[in-house]
Amino acid sequence: MVTTLRYTANELEMRSFKRFETQFAHLGFNHFQAIAPLRPWVQRYFHLRIAADLLEPIDQTFYPDGGTSLHFYLPSPGISDAPSVYFYSGQLRHCHSFAPGTEQITVRFQPGGAFHLLGVELAAIRANTTTNVIDVTQWPIVGLTTLLYQLVDTTQPSQRIALVEHWLLQRAQQLDLSLSTRMSLVPATLPLLIHTQANLETFYGQLPMSRRQFERKFKQETGLSPAQLLQLNRVKIARNLLSQSPSLSLAQVAFDCGFYDQAHLHQHFLRVMQQTPGQYKKRKMSQISNIKDD
Repeated sequence: MVTTLRYTANELEMRSFKRFETQFAHLGFNHFQAIAPLRPWVQRYFHLRIAADLLEPIDQTFYPDGGTSLHFYLPSPGISDAPSVYFYSGQLRHCHSFAPGTEQITVRFQPGGAFHLLGVELAAIRANTTTNVIDVTQWPIVGLTTLLYQLVDTTQPSQRIALVEHWLLQRAQQLDLSLSTRMSLVPATLPLLIHTQANLETFYGQLPMSRRQFERKFKQETGLSPAQLLQLNRVKIARNLLSQSPSLSLAQVAFDCGFYDQAHLHQHFLRVMQQTPGQYKKRKMSQISNIKDD
């Protein structure tokens, strides 16, 4: 018998962060919440510092959730070069290899966050290039060059995060985002679309514009359709549920995450995760068993 979702999406995500912190504590992984004025556009900040004496790179798999990322790769201590900075917009499962000595700060944007803070139109980018990784130093973004050299002059992760956040806050103030957000339907409707039980027909019926107009605007700001974002979020919550409670039945996970049935969960989970929910669940249960055996 299925039951209703026992945890909110935010609680599941925080548990996922805590688990990641524990698992990769030796890599210097930390995450920071954005200040309240930036939360409509910024999910979270991440800092990662890989020990220089590791014998081989560290591989980590990342899964799409509709957001995009700005990655600052910081030079080794004593090197005066400016950090390199790249924008990642992909919505596919991918594996990244972190080389020994890597230090990185990541800004993880909400869907549409990069559009409002950086002026990035994802639909236009994807129409003009096939790459998901772009060198941002080539973009005419006010204050970015100054920020990069400030990051070199600071060594503490929390201080570096504060510099990045201050720069983003200045961007928001310069663009008067408090006004544009009130005028934009996309940020206002995101909480409705990331609700697992959202019904798109009901959602479209509540909009003050036509479905076609909204979908065009939504894709301009996020690079996705509302249906694509809804399914990405459902798969994300299903993944977090299976990671933290792998004993749950797949039928229950499907119901809790808003899928029609287990087959519907299987279809979308496989497309996003490149593995079935059953395979993912089996792997997580095996990991828990190995920990108990240790």
